Amino acid sequence: MDRRAIHGIVLLVWLMGFFLMGFGVWGFQAGHLMVIVYLLAGVALYGIAAFVNRCPKCRMPILLRPRKFLGMEFFTWSILTPARCGHCGEPLG
Repeated sequence: MDRRAIHGIVLLVWLMGFFLMGFGVWGFQAGHLMVIVYLLAGVALYGIAAFVNRCPKCRMPILLRPRKFLGMEFFTWSILTPARCGHCGEPLG
């Protein structure tokens, strides 16, 4: 199983957990706060993973994607793992 498939499975499991948590605890007294904490914990873990997962060749973060707009190059973050590195083009299999 390659890195892209593993990231897809992790994202799917997180999303299922988010919906199950939301439907299961929303009626509790502080259920909405539990959902917000789950969301914030997921965002924090994504931020850590976004900097830790790097291309084996150029060592750039693989979730960082270069974009060109009006002749300028800027970077955006992606939630899905690309098939190739956005910086050097190395396959990330």
